[in-house]
Amino acid sequence: MSRYLYSIIRCLPDPQTGEFVNVGVIAGDPDTGDWAIRRLSNIERIRKFASQAALEVSDRFIARITGEIDDARAAAEADTGEPLGEAWLNRLCRDHRNTVQLSAPAPVLAGHAEAALELIFRSMMIDPAMQPRQETVSRNRAIQDLRDAYNRAEIPGSLLKPRVRVFVGERLHSPIDFAVANGTVVQLTQAWSFQVTVIDDLSTRVKAWGYAIERLRRGDAARLVDAQDSVSGVSSDVDLQIVVVPPKTAHQGIAYEEAQQVFSGLGAAVHTLDDVDAVPARAAALLAARKQRTAD
Repeated sequence: MSRYLYSIIRCLPDPQTGEFVNVGVIAGDPDTGDWAIRRLSNIERIRKFASQAALEVSDRFIARITGEIDDARAAAEADTGEPLGEAWLNRLCRDHRNTVQLSAPAPVLAGHAEAALELIFRSMMIDPAMQPRQETVSRNRAIQDLRDAYNRAEIPGSLLKPRVRVFVGERLHSPIDFAVANGTVVQLTQAWSFQVTVIDDLSTRVKAWGYAIERLRRGDAARLVDAQDSVSGVSSDVDLQIVVVPPKTAHQGIAYEEAQQVFSGLGAAVHTLDDVDAVPARAAALLAARKQRTAD
């Protein structure tokens, strides 16, 4: 369970009166960028209170924020952008003081953004038409589960390095979600979710990532650079762990089969979220073995 923030989206047909109707909720983890937004499904109740013009304003707002969340998620998964943080939600609350307003951000404990929305809708939103939603698990969720697993295994923070880059040869480089290193790299771990809409882009990223790691496996000179620009050596036989969110559709399944071939060729151990604790357990065993060899 992690600390999530949420804000209730309100529609005020006449902002001067201060009367409002709740129309939706935004919830997310500002550290990982795992955000979600949901609109109230009981539209008839909203129409009894808000005019069509006011309702269209709130709908446009929800559509725009949905796009921002989707764009930020895609950028984060492609390692080309930073996750939406707490400042983003605070700005939304500060800047919208007219027909659309947001409640002050408040914390809630949840495992992921959709679970936070479910909790808030059940306890705070009047929505009898609400139906259970099929959960789509993002790569951000897998990264958070990995971080929690490393914490449970008590891997020292000084050895656990998130969001690093591996440089191979003179030109190749690739992002890595986590590395465990104590001078030299003991373990590299990457998360992938195949429950995505733009599956072709994901396939391209997996293959590009796999090519860089393949060159490392062949023995090309490699180094790891962390967020503090510290450099660690990476050997060709470094332990490689993959955590995957399996596909749900046939189209996603094709991309997953291609990715499995890449993972197998790299000699990586592949786990689902149900088996995520095996990753830090392997790291702990490798660290203990290295410590023993040093003592001997």
